[in-house]
Amino acid sequence: MHVLSDGFGGLLRLVVRLSLLAAGAVFFMSLLVAGVVVAGAYTLWSLLRGRRPTLQDILRFQRGHGRSGWTGGMGARATPRSRTTASDDVIEVQAREITRVVR
Repeated sequence: MHVLSDGFGGLLRLVVRLSLLAAGAVFFMSLLVAGVVVAGAYTLWSLLRGRRPTLQDILRFQRGHGRSGWTGGMGARATPRSRTTASDDVIEVQAREITRVVR
């Protein structure tokens, strides 16, 4: 009887390990698919708005809440964003020299 219970216990441990491995693989694949879907949706949204998605826009999410990070809720901005102008519009600005680099 001892041999039978050891064999059954070993088989049960193997089944539990394999099911945990399968659950981990399904979880990993679901995160991978979710990342691809989010990246595709962000790219599509950027292209629909007329902006080419850049690596700087993507890395903004990873920087945290620094100077260029996001503050406030969704869409909250301290100053309103100006609309892009057509390529034939001329905008005159006063040129000034930048002496300090802000990081």
